[in-house]
Amino acid sequence: MQTRADSISRVWESPMLVSTGYDNVDIDKSSLASSVFKTPVCAPLFSPRDDSEPSVDMKRDMVIRKKEDGQDEAMFSCVEYFSDIIKYMMHRQMRNRPSPNYQNGVNEEMRTILIDWFHDIVTEYSLKQETFHLACSLVDRFLSILNIDKDQFQLVGTTCLMIATKYEEVFPPEIREFSIITDNTYDVDEIRRMEKFLLAQLDFDVAHPTAAWFAACFGKKMKFTEKMTKTMRYLVDLSLLDVHFLRYRPSDIAAAAACFANVQLGREAWPKEMIQATGIDTDDFIDVLKDLHHTYINAPISKNKSIFNKYCETDEMEVALLFAPTY
Repeated sequence: MQTRADSISRVWESPMLVSTGYDNVDIDKSSLASSVFKTPVCAPLFSPRDDSEPSVDMKRDMVIRKKEDGQDEAMFSCVEYFSDIIKYMMHRQMRNRPSPNYQNGVNEEMRTILIDWFHDIVTEYSLKQETFHLACSLVDRFLSILNIDKDQFQLVGTTCLMIATKYEEVFPPEIREFSIITDNTYDVDEIRRMEKFLLAQLDFDVAHPTAAWFAACFGKKMKFTEKMTKTMRYLVDLSLLDVHFLRYRPSDIAAAAACFANVQLGREAWPKEMIQATGIDTDDFIDVLKDLHHTYINAPISKNKSIFNKYCETDEMEVALLFAPTY
């Protein structure tokens, strides 16, 4: 009988030879993630007390987020630095891009389910949107390098999410939390070993501009309202579910999402000021915009509804329920 140690050892081999099963899964529920990747209900990292006085952790969280928002505003509103930042990030996004056509034992459905599960975890632990996008980017880059056994895919995904939290979060969850979210399928030592292997394969190059980063940048530059910002965030999150969006640059996905939000709220689709500031013209993202429009319309009938359900909530101003604009 094959032991887990034998199974884990395969992950350290390159190239990996695996089967491509998992095609005939038949699950009827609004979100498949929780049925495939086990996610016990965990207490949030910053839990409020019963009284009206915020806890120390909550106060700390609010201070951190306020400080980060202020730094973002300063960075994006400063004309002196904005053009240089955008120029560098536009160049940086072209390095180590994942392939949309990688041949792997992990099929598209498995990838979509993993990302839907990621979103459940990010929501449960109140993690940043950028953490979510960076974790997905790490998974796709790793899949582009090595062939992964489907039995090890959740371990790879969990480890990528842990690395992303270490990079983006001020107070990331402890490593034991990542074992818990897999229902203890993988223990701490297994996750730690996979972290070492994964980082070595990526040459410890973790940072990568994501569509979420560009979207935040464009939204602040155009002084988006809260509703427009949430619509844009919803669209870039939806793009993660479809592997075919990997063929587009993250900046083009963000520009298309910003254009969508502008048109939906009756603003100019893509102002000339943005063309001058970013070098991105509408011709650069017209195909992305069509695909985002299609994804937006079909989100309510998708099998993986974690992202759609979140943006149907009042806190997100129910932007997922707005009518899609016509072009």
